[in-house]
Amino acid sequence: MERLDFVLPDFTRLSWAGSRAREVWEPRLGRIGRAWFNLEWLSVVAGLRACGLKIASPQEFVAQAGEWAKHGLSGLPLEIQGLSTNSYAGASLRAELGKPFAFRIVIAAPADMIAFKNAWDNGDDERIGQLLGYPPCCYRFYRRVWVDEDLVDTTWPMARGSVAAPNSNRCLEVSGPPEANILWRWMGVRATPHLPCSFHCPETVALGQKLIALGRANGYNQEMDWLLEILSWPVEWSALHGIAEIKTPVLKVSARTDATPTKYVVRRIGTAYPDEGAQGLGFPYRVPAGQILTQSAGFRRGLDNPIKPRPPEPAWYAADNGFNSRLAMEQAHRPVIELATATLAGQSGNILDLGCGNGALLRQICQVNPGLAPFGLEFDPGRVEHARELQPDYAENFSQGDIFASEWPWPDGRRYALAILMPGRLLETGSGRAARLKARLAQHCDHLLVYAYGDWLTRYGDLPGLAGQAGLKLLKTNAPATAGLAMVE
Repeated sequence: MERLDFVLPDFTRLSWAGSRAREVWEPRLGRIGRAWFNLEWLSVVAGLRACGLKIASPQEFVAQAGEWAKHGLSGLPLEIQGLSTNSYAGASLRAELGKPFAFRIVIAAPADMIAFKNAWDNGDDERIGQLLGYPPCCYRFYRRVWVDEDLVDTTWPMARGSVAAPNSNRCLEVSGPPEANILWRWMGVRATPHLPCSFHCPETVALGQKLIALGRANGYNQEMDWLLEILSWPVEWSALHGIAEIKTPVLKVSARTDATPTKYVVRRIGTAYPDEGAQGLGFPYRVPAGQILTQSAGFRRGLDNPIKPRPPEPAWYAADNGFNSRLAMEQAHRPVIELATATLAGQSGNILDLGCGNGALLRQICQVNPGLAPFGLEFDPGRVEHARELQPDYAENFSQGDIFASEWPWPDGRRYALAILMPGRLLETGSGRAARLKARLAQHCDHLLVYAYGDWLTRYGDLPGLAGQAGLKLLKTNAPATAGLAMVE
């Protein structure tokens, strides 16, 4: 592990995954902590180890001393330290005058207490570990990591010792019995009093099982069930710049760790997950259970109503109307179709396109507005034939002719709900012919829709400029102004 040359002050911050998780598990963590407080000395009474080590306030010391004495034990304060609110601390908090303080107390029978005090005074860590019942392998691990390497957090080297062939230098995935899981120690949840050498240390597991059995024998059956359940959940520990983040299904903890320039991650695979646990896409969270797409009502409706494949258009489809591609034509037609649809608003009636090409624009408008009957006049006879081919039901409504000379669109009694015209056509002919067409439009049409593309717009500045030059007054346009409603001036 690459380390930086600083260590942050000790701290622990906790945030719950949600109100439900806190409501259920916060009181359970409290009961587990109180059970563990008593197991520290009950394990000495049971002979599982010679001594127990506790942090207790003066009030707790006084309250418990009598109970210890009933079992032939006594408590000896070893040092005074500041009172921390953390369930777990990597270092003693310095006591300050006028502030609450606590004792670090060894609990043991008199002979063992004397032995412990001598070892404590002489700095004999190995003997202290023996008296506290630590497995020899875990003591050697503690000596190497905590004392020799001066680490404040043993998680990463513990994980390294748990994986035979790590496939990453920054992220390790571990598993193991819950009794050797100490990733909840910052919350006061653990099955052993020491820092194990690995996540599957057999001696640690054996000691943890004995302590849990002792807890059950002393009335903490429910607390031990919760303890094992919590230690079976997935949990992720990560470290970066001296801050450890421990993610669990119900809460997240931030705490001090060794400062590293890059992120290190340990993921302990779980075998259970709480109902109140958070959901998420990343480890350790459970992925939300989603409905299988093929079982959704929308998917089944789609199967009942398959989209009919659009038949390929003939090669002349876009070229007849002066476009290089179908996509380019449809993009140019879109403002015209939208304005025609908004203007007619579901009306029925006739719609006339003067210079209709092959009738593709009329067909698109009538597909969106099925109550309309298309009429088209086009000078090119080949395009007229194509229009009749595209709309065979209205073949008789397409005619070849000069839009300025033909009387075909204007029989007596026929009206058009909408007529479509590119106003530039009025500038390509004489004023008399243009005037006659405009008169027909005013006489037979409820609405006149004008449009223009390309250089017709740039030549006259914009659509209003082109319409005005053609003797039309533009009433309404849509952005971009390539189509608009107009009236004959």
